[in-house]
Amino acid sequence: MPTGRTTPTDGHDHALVDLLWAHATPECGLEHICARPAEAGIGLILFIRATGPDPAHAKARRLMTDVLALGGTGIDGYSITLHR
Repeated sequence: MPTGRTTPTDGHDHALVDLLWAHATPECGLEHICARPAEAGIGLILFIRATGPDPAHAKARRLMTDVLALGGTGIDGYSITLHR
């Protein structure tokens, strides 16, 4: 979700996907990412290898938090909202 910025563009979602891949480790279980800009932010679907929904959500939150904490490359000013 953007925190006071303009609507994200294709460049923002591509930058975020690139950063997620660059910082994902084998422990993240990341297998695939779908991303689209939207008025409410950047919609992401992360396909994560895990033993169940709760561990998958924990892995997703940890990866997203770590990447957003880096800032820069057009992703600063965003927060995370996970949907189940």
